[in-house]
Amino acid sequence: MLEVSLLGPTEARLSGRTVSLTPLERNVLAILALSRNAVVSTERIIELLWCDRHPAAPRSRVQGLVSALRRKVGAALATRHPGYVLEASGAATDLDAMQALVRRARAAATARDTARDLRAALGLWRGEPLDGVTAPGTEVERVRLAELRVGLHEELFEAELALEPPAGLAGVTDLVGEISALLAANPLRERLAGQLMRALQRAGRAADALHVYEALRRHLADELGSDPCPDLRALHAAILRGDAWTDPLAAAAPASAAGAMASAAAVWPLPAAWPSPAPEPAPAPAGPRPPATLPPGVGHFTGREEDLKALGDAVARPTREPRIVLVSGLGGLGKTALVVHWAHGAAGAFPDGQIYVDLHGGALPALDALAAVLTALGAGRDELPDDLDGRTAQYRARLNGRRVLIVADDAGAVEQLLPLVPPTAAGQLVVTSRRRLPALAAHHAVEAQPIEPLTEAATRELLERICGRELRRRDPAAERLVRWCGGYPLAVRTAGLRLAARPGQSLEGFVDELADEPRSVPAALAPALDSARAALSPAAAHLFGRLGRERLATVAIDRTAAATDRSVRRVRQLLDELVAVNLLAESGPGGYHLHDLVLRYARECGAELVDRDAVDEWMRRRVQLRTAS
Repeated sequence: MLEVSLLGPTEARLSGRTVSLTPLERNVLAILALSRNAVVSTERIIELLWCDRHPAAPRSRVQGLVSALRRKVGAALATRHPGYVLEASGAATDLDAMQALVRRARAAATARDTARDLRAALGLWRGEPLDGVTAPGTEVERVRLAELRVGLHEELFEAELALEPPAGLAGVTDLVGEISALLAANPLRERLAGQLMRALQRAGRAADALHVYEALRRHLADELGSDPCPDLRALHAAILRGDAWTDPLAAAAPASAAGAMASAAAVWPLPAAWPSPAPEPAPAPAGPRPPATLPPGVGHFTGREEDLKALGDAVARPTREPRIVLVSGLGGLGKTALVVHWAHGAAGAFPDGQIYVDLHGGALPALDALAAVLTALGAGRDELPDDLDGRTAQYRARLNGRRVLIVADDAGAVEQLLPLVPPTAAGQLVVTSRRRLPALAAHHAVEAQPIEPLTEAATRELLERICGRELRRRDPAAERLVRWCGGYPLAVRTAGLRLAARPGQSLEGFVDELADEPRSVPAALAPALDSARAALSPAAAHLFGRLGRERLATVAIDRTAAATDRSVRRVRQLLDELVAVNLLAESGPGGYHLHDLVLRYARECGAELVDRDAVDEWMRRRVQLRTAS
């Protein structure tokens, strides 16, 4: 049986084994799977694959792609005039399974059953829909699926808000966190804002509900020049008066969601009978649901298999004391994407919750970071102590013995992290930072996981997935583009998006344009590099510029000491500064190296250094002349 996943990374499994697909084969499979059991003509496939930028002999190209794909996925892919079909008898998709669960949810007799089945349906989503599919003609389906997902969440929240006490009250604080996360990603969804206000009101947080309304009102005014809808204004007035409230939008929810599903069915025909009905999910356990505030994973996640394994091994390693896993690297390397991707996959190991907090590179005080985590754990704002010690004590009391994952993103200082360390080894703190934070090891056990730039092969694959075109190996322009990105996912994504927006531009012309830019490093990475350099002492920044001026990709302490007329001890201190902010990487005892992109940046700094040295020399000569006269 062929299984095709569309609600996340687009993959195929045959008899339980993952099928390796090229980018174009994945595109063709997705096109056929979205119309499972319906014939898609060759002309339609050509249009969806390339729009109006057809390659030479497009029909032959499609025939070749289908032949290669059939050898991999089997007889479920059949030829039918005037094109091809993925037959329902030999293939199943997670999209069909999701739709079956949604139908059952809408036919359920109680709000509890509806919520249970909708949660099971949403549990089939593993990320952004059609991730890895780059055919331009499928973009409308991606948008429609994303919209459908938000609509299903709104149906779910409506069902859970309709639960009668005490069962409904048990999970209302967790529901607040879920709605808040979705509203943050969709800030103009008035229905979500209303649901969050109702959930906050039920949790006894009327003041916070009013803040949600005011934030939405300002957002609508700034973005659209409009006010909230009448029903939302009425809800706001009811909360101000302290009245009970029944949302009039609740009655419209099933109809609007059904309309969304009907719209989806026009593109993805539903089978008359689900071939293997999903078993009834077990009843949800009594009590509040564990908090889960992880952000969605990044699309096109590529080339971090070894890092994922190292991160998983570090967390799984037995320990009797609290331990911190620290993922460090320069900005733009994809630290957050790596940790969030791993955390979603490891959520089952932390059944008591997975909580994400953004520390904003040191800008968020520990007091506010604790407030964010405690709120996610169910604490009301009126329950939070005003001082750091009080909040730290409450945090430790709530986490004591619980298997909770805390992801602290973009830490800038040790002081931010110490209050967030779980009190026992049952909890786990995973940190991302642009710095190595060596002082952290003086307080707790630390598993350091510095990450490197992507390999050239992974860089090429990520570029192809984003820009939707193949980059031929040994093509000089493709190799220049890969080198220009330097293995930094942020630079790859920026270049890929620009290239995707220019389907008519030649690859060689695109790379020439990049080479003509004022800076030798991608503009998207310049702020991160400048920030790392700004954290250095003047002596360390000067040494970094000298390394760039001499174009030294490898650095030895003894040679550097001799060249700069400094002691080995002093040079080691300066190099330690460069390592701490990830501008330099250790390659062995007394040896270091600069990655290609960092070396390009160092050369820029070296050019500035040459100008400053010339000015300094001129000033010294003027002083000498004045002294002599």
